[in-house]
Amino acid sequence: MIRPFTLRDLPLVRRLSEQGISLHTQSDLADNLYPLRGALFSMVVGGDFPTYVWKSEDREMTGFIQLLLDEEHNHARILFLSPAISSGNGNVDPADNKNMFEQVWLSLLDQAVVETGQHGVHSLVAEVSETGPELPVLRRAGFAVYTRQDIWILEVGMQTGSKSTLSLQRRRASDDWDIQLLYANMVPRLVQLVEPMPTLIDDDTWILRNGQGELEAFVHTHQGSAATWMRFFIHPNAEADAYDIVTAALQVNSPRPNRPVYCCVRRYEGWLTTALERSGFRIWGSQAVMVKHTVHYAKKTMPKLVTAIDGQGIPVSSPYVQRYESNGDANQSKNL
Repeated sequence: MIRPFTLRDLPLVRRLSEQGISLHTQSDLADNLYPLRGALFSMVVGGDFPTYVWKSEDREMTGFIQLLLDEEHNHARILFLSPAISSGNGNVDPADNKNMFEQVWLSLLDQAVVETGQHGVHSLVAEVSETGPELPVLRRAGFAVYTRQDIWILEVGMQTGSKSTLSLQRRRASDDWDIQLLYANMVPRLVQLVEPMPTLIDDDTWILRNGQGELEAFVHTHQGSAATWMRFFIHPNAEADAYDIVTAALQVNSPRPNRPVYCCVRRYEGWLTTALERSGFRIWGSQAVMVKHTVHYAKKTMPKLVTAIDGQGIPVSSPYVQRYESNGDANQSKNL
């Protein structure tokens, strides 16, 4: 049985928060995710963090799932799911443990798809380790891998100290069209369907134009409470300048004590990893971005409209509409 979070679930969610796993890396690393805070906020104010609690019929198994809604684009992300599949119970055989937690996940995921679909959400996105036990369970729940990504980290003392010959400019409203065009041309269409372009208004965005005024790159940064989250979008013609672009971005977003810089690199941007390594980044982890669609297109005829069209007769021969020509036009045509 699954139901929305209420105050009576507060002790349960607090306890299970210590046993769960985040499936949205940016929130986990940059924003210092607190599921209980999000659940309370969504219950009192409403909005972006719907949380659902699940209990088995015998009440021996419990869990909860928390989502992050993006109603503007009809997408949702799985922020947190508990208990994690790797959670252990010393009194239970490890194989039975795994099967038990998988059942909790499948029940929560199935109901989450139903709930989000009823709210008009078209797809549900989760980010999981490529080698962890979560990926096969998500596959069983109907999720498919849309892309893969590597997360890189830069901490104080790791940067090379090099200075870039390039200078990034803060994004202005007049740059938005070029930014959208670069994003549309760089990111595979399949990924765009489930992940819209990063928000430009709420976060920092820096751009680079060449001597002709053409947009060569934009860098999107999110300043979270625990770290800085960064993504690079570089035009293929500017790949040779990738190292200078990364260095220029670090000059305006350098790591600080207890506040590292994370960079998300999708596999279709694999060439960027060399520039990150030269700048002092090291690999943090590799993940699969998995998606399940909650709405499917179904072709459906409209019987009344079809009947009305079928009932209208069509003349055997319809006259052609002749092109009108004035006398002057006709004479000019003859002269030609």
